[in-house]
Amino acid sequence: MTVHVSPDELLSLVFDATDLSAAAAHHLETCAHCRQQEAELRLLATDLTIARLSEPGPAALARYQALFAQVQQQPAPLQRLANRLRAVLTWDSRQQPLLQGVRSGGAAVYRQLYAAEDVELELMVEPAGSLRRVEGDLIVEMDAGVDAPALVELLDSHGEPVYSVETDADGIFRIEGVQPGRYQAMITRVHAAPIEVTTLEIV
Repeated sequence: MTVHVSPDELLSLVFDATDLSAAAAHHLETCAHCRQQEAELRLLATDLTIARLSEPGPAALARYQALFAQVQQQPAPLQRLANRLRAVLTWDSRQQPLLQGVRSGGAAVYRQLYAAEDVELELMVEPAGSLRRVEGDLIVEMDAGVDAPALVELLDSHGEPVYSVETDADGIFRIEGVQPGRYQAMITRVHAAPIEVTTLEIV
């Protein structure tokens, strides 16, 4: 009977960089099943690292809160920055017949495009077990330049932030572990008006 490398040994190898025993290391080199398990764990470790690095810390959240409060108190012409830009849904892959059959793990992977005055928000939602992974890209007009990093928040029905993440320098972000449901999305930019998606349904 073949004895595979145990899950605990693989977890220690991937997450703690603990060396395997000589026998386990030799088995890993020759066993496709164990190598696949290791590859899946390393992919998970990468996703967790990205999520941890992109999650805004207390200092970043305080900076955005101070920025929004300052903008609200400023007179014209800066007053326009306090006016939220409402982004509306302009494209949904679930409404495209050729894309309706694209599924992963029993749940559909779908893309949406929202448009506001000077920016577009492209989203991709894909299953991650019973939860969802939301990847996004802020696309601005060429002459406007990317106003990044920006704070991306998913708010519950009471307007309270449930998930928060910062975009990278190119306006790209990822939110892991999102519960399916209905949210409001708010994107706070440094030098431009906040962007609001009033209804964002994650299915």
